[in-house]
Amino acid sequence: MFPWYLKIKHMADKKEQIEIVSLSEYGHVADEQYEFSVSTLCNLGCAFFEHQNAPHRHNFYTIYWIKKGELTHTIDMVTHVVKRNTLFFLAPGQVHQLKLSEKVDGYMIAFHDSLMCPSDQSDMASVRKGLFVNDAFSSVIDLTESDDEKELDWLVQRMMREIENKAPNYGVAFQNLLQYFLVVASRNTTMPVAVIPEYQAKHNSALFMNFKTLIEQKYKELKNVSEYASLLHIKPVLLNEISKQLSGITAGEHIRNRVILEAQRYLYNTDLTAKEIAYKLGFEDPHYFSRFFKKYTSQSPSEFKELAKV
Repeated sequence: MFPWYLKIKHMADKKEQIEIVSLSEYGHVADEQYEFSVSTLCNLGCAFFEHQNAPHRHNFYTIYWIKKGELTHTIDMVTHVVKRNTLFFLAPGQVHQLKLSEKVDGYMIAFHDSLMCPSDQSDMASVRKGLFVNDAFSSVIDLTESDDEKELDWLVQRMMREIENKAPNYGVAFQNLLQYFLVVASRNTTMPVAVIPEYQAKHNSALFMNFKTLIEQKYKELKNVSEYASLLHIKPVLLNEISKQLSGITAGEHIRNRVILEAQRYLYNTDLTAKEIAYKLGFEDPHYFSRFFKKYTSQSPSEFKELAKV
């Protein structure tokens, strides 16, 4: 049993939130007008490295290109060992933590959604899905043997020059350079991102992306397929069919997986109890939340928390 003074210290140190970092917190690195950034890791400054000490989220998209050295990158409980000449992609809301060696250098490209994909019906939506919202919900691309390395490096240097010089329409120039960078990067994934030309496929893809966006906005309050289908003005059966067609799993599984992912994030990165997490995620009955969690993970919340820390 803890002595009373250790109990007080433990309560004071209890971690209840996962920090959300905005691009503006990186100070001079971020462009104030357009809210995008390109920088070498060495030039990011103290604010960037201070945030890496604890798990946190970004409210923007991030691309890291490790040019030299090695680091570990934990994204939603999965740890990647990232070596030189590796690209990795981080979507807003993912919980991550970087552990860098002293010799690491490379680039960070950061931007908000409007710069990458002006419309969910644009071809860039397919590129976004392939790089940032794939099955593993993270992408790591090894450029060691890629013929595109020099071109990608030129694109990054050109982006940095646009931000530095701020010539007329530099925001437009940056956007086009960024989109080209993403297209070239997507060609180096294990399975290149395909752009489907058929109208119906495009329509279904846009619906599915809207569904995924709605989940991100409402998973704490809405848990049923019918509620999302109503917001999308389609029948639940059709939403499930589109989901199965484009992702291989049902709409209900997407909703459950998002709730479970957030629960795992809190269990892994905070000191909140299962009861406190249940209320945060919109469950009125903490016991139901525990049964729900165990049904779909085969572990109770407490079992997951213990095993995750091993």
